Amino acid sequence: MMRKESVDKFTSRRPFQPFEIRLIDGERFRFTKVEQLLVSRNEVATLDRKGALLLISLGLIATIGPITRGHQRRSRRASGPR
Repeated sequence: MMRKESVDKFTSRRPFQPFEIRLIDGERFRFTKVEQLLVSRNEVATLDRKGALLLISLGLIATIGPITRGHQRRSRRASGPR
């Protein structure tokens, strides 16, 4: 299970550096602005492309890291304030 502190390391970097979360099923979420997400003890909250609330359980996060270029699977991009 991903720990809240691991996610906080990425959200608290100054200047902010874009990162992506990859779930255990391979789905990816990109965050290019700190305003795109909120981190609670057990979940990451963000908005999907239609503006609906999306809750990502920390237990479903396989990896978190800088945005990689050239991956073959199409990423799902979290929306948010632009």
